[in-house]
Amino acid sequence: MVSLGAGFRRARDAEPVAAPVAPFLDAIPTRRFTVITPCRNAGARALLTAESIVRQRAVRSGRVSLQYIVFDGGSDGTGELLRRELGDAVVVRTEPDGGMYDALAKGFRMANGDVVSYLNAGDVYHPSAFDVVADVMETHAVRWLTGMHVHCNTDLQVTAASVPFRYRREFVLRGEYGRRLPFLMQEATFWRRSLLANVDLGALASLHLAGDYYLWRSFARAEEPAVVASYLGAFTHHAGQLSSNLAEYHREMAGLADPASLLDLFRIKWERHRWRTLSLRGRKRLNPRLFVWDDQAARWC
Repeated sequence: MVSLGAGFRRARDAEPVAAPVAPFLDAIPTRRFTVITPCRNAGARALLTAESIVRQRAVRSGRVSLQYIVFDGGSDGTGELLRRELGDAVVVRTEPDGGMYDALAKGFRMANGDVVSYLNAGDVYHPSAFDVVADVMETHAVRWLTGMHVHCNTDLQVTAASVPFRYRREFVLRGEYGRRLPFLMQEATFWRRSLLANVDLGALASLHLAGDYYLWRSFARAEEPAVVASYLGAFTHHAGQLSSNLAEYHREMAGLADPASLLDLFRIKWERHRWRTLSLRGRKRLNPRLFVWDDQAARWC
């Protein structure tokens, strides 16, 4: 029988050395963002989210343009509210759908931005999120980027915040993030539109809860996500969220994930230990795909 100590040692020794991320010789421009919000009877929460998107500093300064699409599957007047308050800054589609991920699949088919993301009603972006994403993606060979874990209450007061360590491809494929390891936070995640070529949008539309995991799994086949030590987006806790049904979420995720071996389980324990104990400097040393702000260089390094 393998002891816990021996398992940790095997997990440590089996860990591949991470390759450094090289900058592009020619920066890939990031001129347009596409954001999708699926909602149903969200009212003021949808407006709060929409305002955090259309009022991005990068959009207001003219650095980037924005395609913002809201799919409103309800009948409470949310669509009319958004049109009245935001005008041409948002495209609102008020129509029946097969659920949140059916609406997202429709939105992704319409996406024309260089960078794509989605944000649920009630969640918000930091005002400088697009600037940070554009800086990192234009400077480094990154097509998939996530930021700090940030949680807020309904008054948008930050209640918890932390910098992720890393998200390893094999653990994404095995569905470990959100189960034995911390979640990859959807509201802080952005990707190049080219990665959507790896996604079966029909399969995405059929899911009910774990569609975000299906996206991460599809992207991970092409690239591991990079991490930036910056507040990009916040998950806002409120009653009635789909994400509150974790048991069903994990059940749907398990139907998509690859099985984990005994050695994988030891490696996951070792990885969880590192998430809990490593300093930011230690995380950066072990993960060259973690970008932190360098005051002297005045850039994300």
